[in-house]
Amino acid sequence: MTFHAGEQKDLRLHLIGETFRQATTGALAWAFQSVREKGPIRTVKVATSAAADLSFDWRHGTNTMRWVKADNLGSVGENRIHSVHYQASKARPLWTLLSELDLPRNSGFVDFGAGKGRVLLIAALCGFQRIIGVEFSPKLCECARRNAAIFQRRNRLSARIEIVLADAAVYPIQPDQSVFFMYNPFDEVVMAQVVANLRRSVEMAPRKIWLIYNTPRHRDVIDSAGIFRSRSRRDIGGTEFLIYTNH
Repeated sequence: MTFHAGEQKDLRLHLIGETFRQATTGALAWAFQSVREKGPIRTVKVATSAAADLSFDWRHGTNTMRWVKADNLGSVGENRIHSVHYQASKARPLWTLLSELDLPRNSGFVDFGAGKGRVLLIAALCGFQRIIGVEFSPKLCECARRNAAIFQRRNRLSARIEIVLADAAVYPIQPDQSVFFMYNPFDEVVMAQVVANLRRSVEMAPRKIWLIYNTPRHRDVIDSAGIFRSRSRRDIGGTEFLIYTNH
């Protein structure tokens, strides 16, 4: 089908208008829900952080911002029913947190439920050298690999970023991996399995580990596991983090 110049212009305007309408509708729905759940003050903090967050992809040439519904992940396996939608971690709060924490930059950094890879890219900016994203959606893995390649070309970083297509519940945690991150990529069923894997890994290869949990909905699963001796909380730009350590 061929469009004339005027028709092409009308089509572009229609698409722009439709995108704006969807974004506005989504933003208003989020705002009402956030006020109910978090209150107006924290909602303003989150909205401000989100506005600043929009420039991340623009600066780095990546595609990490847009949400993906759980039904569209294209994931397979028995734990598919325990997955949730993809939503990127806020860049500025996470960068601030990782920059301030005294974490071993030469240790393996693992993001469970890596999605499109934004956390991996921020970890690279913060000096981590071995970064692994565990993701069981083939579509998101492909997107994360593209983002990592573009990001590393633009920033000329020496970090090694690897995206592994795997179910977090059965991912084999390695002895040289000590920093772990998650942003509610699955429900409490898979969470319990991941925490059990962390316990076995530490028992087999004793070491200090950190678990950074963004917006901790299933904190009870971690707290009841008895692995971690210390837990601290940070609220940065309206984003809540829990930082667990076993020493």
